[in-house]
Amino acid sequence: MPYIDWMGKEDVQNHHKNITYKTIECKEEIGDKDSENMIIKGDNLLALKSLLPYYASSVKMIYIDPPYNTGNTSWVYNDNMDSPLIKKWLNDTVNADDLSRSDKWLCMMYPRLKLLRELLKDDGVIFISIDDAEVAHLRMICDEIFGSENFITEVIWERAFAPKNDAKYFSVSHDYILVYAKKIDKCKINRLARTEEANSRYKNLDNDPRGIWISDNLTVKTYSEKYDYPIETPSGKLINPSIGLCWRVSQEKLKELVDDNRIWFGKEGSNVPRLKRFLSDVQDGMVPISLWKHGEVGHNQEAKQESNKILFDKTLFETPKPVRLIQRILQLSTSKDDIILDSFAGSGTTAHAVLEQNKEDGGNRKFILIETLDYAKDITAERVKRVIQGYDFTGKDKTTLYENKLTTTQILKPETMEKVSKEVSKIVEDEKLNYTKIEKTFKDNILKVEGIKNIKSFKDGIGGGFKYCELSYDIFDEFGELNANLSFEQIAKHIYFVEFKKPIDKREREAPFVGSFKDTHIYFYENKFLNKDLTQVLKRDKVYKNIIIYTTKTTVSDDILKEKNIIIRYIPYDIKDN
Repeated sequence: MPYIDWMGKEDVQNHHKNITYKTIECKEEIGDKDSENMIIKGDNLLALKSLLPYYASSVKMIYIDPPYNTGNTSWVYNDNMDSPLIKKWLNDTVNADDLSRSDKWLCMMYPRLKLLRELLKDDGVIFISIDDAEVAHLRMICDEIFGSENFITEVIWERAFAPKNDAKYFSVSHDYILVYAKKIDKCKINRLARTEEANSRYKNLDNDPRGIWISDNLTVKTYSEKYDYPIETPSGKLINPSIGLCWRVSQEKLKELVDDNRIWFGKEGSNVPRLKRFLSDVQDGMVPISLWKHGEVGHNQEAKQESNKILFDKTLFETPKPVRLIQRILQLSTSKDDIILDSFAGSGTTAHAVLEQNKEDGGNRKFILIETLDYAKDITAERVKRVIQGYDFTGKDKTTLYENKLTTTQILKPETMEKVSKEVSKIVEDEKLNYTKIEKTFKDNILKVEGIKNIKSFKDGIGGGFKYCELSYDIFDEFGELNANLSFEQIAKHIYFVEFKKPIDKREREAPFVGSFKDTHIYFYENKFLNKDLTQVLKRDKVYKNIIIYTTKTTVSDDILKEKNIIIRYIPYDIKDN
């Protein structure tokens, strides 16, 4: 496998292990108080490490939109560690003339990707937006961290719809989205709902009672002599596969398909045979393609309009992502109860998309957003709050009611256009009372019907809720002692995770019992573990194999501890911090 090296790599390869855990304190609840959604203000490296006791191997989909490192928008390297090289970089603005730009960017990304992988479920998927500046480097470090065998695809997203004539060489209209699975053999990518355009390709040229169909190539490139044979058409003509190709089925299977009227030889019965595929056989959806056009998933300008409409032009972002783009990712990679994480939250588009997708399909997806910069509350959280609760708005609110990309062949067929016209007329009739105006447009062969509402006061929210949180105490204080400010619940979550490498269950617990996993039970005694405590523990856990006690001291003899399969871990020395 190709190997990538850069200045500072050795310093950051295991840096994620040295990050201290912090507690996460929720400061405010917005909307539904039972919501498990969170927006966390704080350094995203610290926040990712601090999420492990709660969400290790629990997140189904991660979407991140990290800094693109173009040199046009400066960012500051601020990951503090003992390395003399890294210390020189601290708080340096990374501009276009910085020759170590890529080294710093890779040093910033590497430990974050390590922690993100730990948070993913075994069947989870990560989507990473990036541009030309770092896509090659990012691909190589992702191969290293996630494994090249877990690479799924590199999506090309058309982020702009108009060329820039002042571009020096090419007007770049696309970005990339790298897609990796945690474990490719467990990963599933959902199919997309079929579109009118896709269905319109199906015809019924022979009046087959099974309905409309499309013909498919019967030859394949993987040559097999057994599958290289002549086929006699109904007209008596013998047809062989082209040189180097063979048929995709055996002679026996071909006979079965012919007898079942699943081979099309053309109207005259003398064409090259093709396999009939019926629409009724593919109703489960369409396999997604790796080229995402702006007409399907939106573009940067649409994203700006979305955030500006909600935040009254307060947004700071030059290239935000549209809600439709993130919804496409959600549709492909999540089910209705999954957890979604975005650790470069920006304007909060991911949370907005999760709420919209839940509204559309009745889902209960949960989002976790992390934003490092100071606008986390005033922009990221504020946008999501307004989406949930509604907001003052004056202007036009558009909803797409119908969209169909027509082929030239369809446009030239009166019967097809008559059918489309009836569909549009029905939609207009059904929806006319719900909108101020219904507008029909036809551009680039796309027929679109939009409902327009003139809003002069308030746009209703779509419901939901989240907790606004911040990073708080370290697990240990400056003297290496267990932080006295921590609650039992906070300590329990941390101890459970470092012991079992999985998050603790969400049920209520009562000190000193921390939790159980398989045949092991954990207890936390802040002071001494006494003989009377041992009696209570054994009384509670009558059937056990192992008991782990966290405590400062114990008066129970070593012989009894050994006899009862009890392990003592001493505070603070045996409470791991990584």
